[in-house]
Amino acid sequence: MKNLGIKYVNACSAGLVFTIETTEGEIKRRADDIADGVYWIERYGFSDAGTYFSSDMDFASEYGFTNDDDAKKMFDRIMNNVDTRALEAV
Repeated sequence: MKNLGIKYVNACSAGLVFTIETTEGEIKRRADDIADGVYWIERYGFSDAGTYFSSDMDFASEYGFTNDDDAKKMFDRIMNNVDTRALEAV
């Protein structure tokens, strides 16, 4: 089982923060736009142990987004642009 990859997704200051488990330990990477998110997901993939979304994704307007569902919409747009072949290689 591979536990490396993105473990958590948070809404933060009108962007998304990915908590990622790497061979060197846990890191955080920020996506201010769709291209950033696509890059991080294609680079690190998702943890086989599961990826969790913080409750701030449900209350995104409290974290810099215009509407509560905008963080989820951003994540959906990111996923629509991810090359799934890149995820297979991670």
